[in-house]
Amino acid sequence: MSWLDLVLVAVVAAVTALGAHRRLSGLFVGLGGVLLLHPLLVLAHANPFLALVAALLAGLGLSMLGRRLFQQNRGAVALTRSLGGLGGLALGLALMLSLVTSLPIQRNPSNPSEIFYPPRNLPSPVSSAVLDSRLVLLGRDILLYPLLEKQGSVNASQDRVLQGLHRLFVVGEPWNETS
Repeated sequence: MSWLDLVLVAVVAAVTALGAHRRLSGLFVGLGGVLLLHPLLVLAHANPFLALVAALLAGLGLSMLGRRLFQQNRGAVALTRSLGGLGGLALGLALMLSLVTSLPIQRNPSNPSEIFYPPRNLPSPVSSAVLDSRLVLLGRDILLYPLLEKQGSVNASQDRVLQGLHRLFVVGEPWNETS
């Protein structure tokens, strides 16, 4: 475990708290953000700038629509805060998993078919935190799931979970792409 894990957990906690504060609007925005994540990743694969604009517009639209739809709700504060926290938790986990699956893949210069994830050539303070991060190792398993499955490195209890997360967070085969 490294300081990076603590930062990522703090991001999840902050988004969860924000969702709880926004109550039903937080539930709407959180779940809407999770549902829009994969289409935005597909768009980002084709055009990152367009995906950024689409994400900003979608986030603004979700927040305005959520605010308008749930503005009058004043009852059951504990329940609505819990539901908002649930939406925030879903969005926070999605953000964290998208971060840990999005580091660059490093290739071995002497053997281009050998890849490293997380990359080993990051700046020193970040490199040690990334290499020691359990969450980044989870991101590696999600990102490289098809390769790990071919090697037989995935046990049966993890198989379906990693396969589903891979479908949600990974577009294409980044280990085959050259940049």
